[in-house]
Amino acid sequence: MDLKLHQLECLVAVADHGSVRTAGTKLGRSGTAVSNALRELEQSMNVVLIERRSDGVSLTAAGTALLAHARLILGQLRRASEDVVLAGARQGGTVRMAITPWLVHGVLPAAVREFRRTRADVRLDIAEHLGGDYTAVRNGHLDFAFGPRPDAGQERLLDIRPMYSYSLAVVCRPGHPAAGATSLDELSGYDWLLSRSLERTPQAIRRLLEGQSDHEAQRCHFARSVNASLAVVRSTDMLTAVPWPTIETPDMRDRFVVLDFDEVQDDSTTCLVTRRYEPLQGAASTFLETFLRVAREAAASEDGLTRRIFCMVEAADAEVVSS
Repeated sequence: MDLKLHQLECLVAVADHGSVRTAGTKLGRSGTAVSNALRELEQSMNVVLIERRSDGVSLTAAGTALLAHARLILGQLRRASEDVVLAGARQGGTVRMAITPWLVHGVLPAAVREFRRTRADVRLDIAEHLGGDYTAVRNGHLDFAFGPRPDAGQERLLDIRPMYSYSLAVVCRPGHPAAGATSLDELSGYDWLLSRSLERTPQAIRRLLEGQSDHEAQRCHFARSVNASLAVVRSTDMLTAVPWPTIETPDMRDRFVVLDFDEVQDDSTTCLVTRRYEPLQGAASTFLETFLRVAREAAASEDGLTRRIFCMVEAADAEVVSS
């Protein structure tokens, strides 16, 4: 089997655009050249990769499996080229990452400050990470991410390193009618604004919400940002659940009331997620080393506020999970 880069480029372009002709236009090649490249690829692998229809093309199961590797291979080559050009020009490039909110508030500012002291030439591109979808890590759009365990089916192309475990805190605004509640049952009838899916929400909260089925009023809503959910909760009678260390950060702890219920016992895990078979290089590796060092120092800090954040978490098994 002899895979060629131009064949992989054609496969990715067809997958992205759903049309051989459009893929050719984007690649600066003729539709015939793209078709021939895909046909040669199928013959070399003795498998059907695309299905041709009147309205375009779609990938078969085999094509979808190869697509993930094709994106990774092409991404590696692109980053290798960028690294060489940047090294020649003495420029630092970009480190792209996504980070779970409690680490954004608890570690990221100090890590950025430390990193910028020695690598001011590097651009940082930081996103908030929620949920278990790591497509952007798998396809090379992100260098790494800190977040929950990946959803099932993504592990094959990822290295997963558990870092911390923590529980969730139910929070409301100061002066909320339920601010003195001592059990979840007392929260029946209130609206919730969650930053994670119901499947990733503690079972006790899930049971409460599922028991409040009401065709006339929706009780469960979602915001794909912890900061957004907290901003809304602070100005309404809605409730939310966030990682305990998030609410212990200086920016948050005096702005909300924590309803500490024994029923909310489910632990969550923050993992470091990177691409399998592709060790971090250059500035990305340096930033990650800085981030982890700052996190270790914060956990042992003499500063009471900083130490409180890490009192809310337990260091998890730091072995890389490969499956």
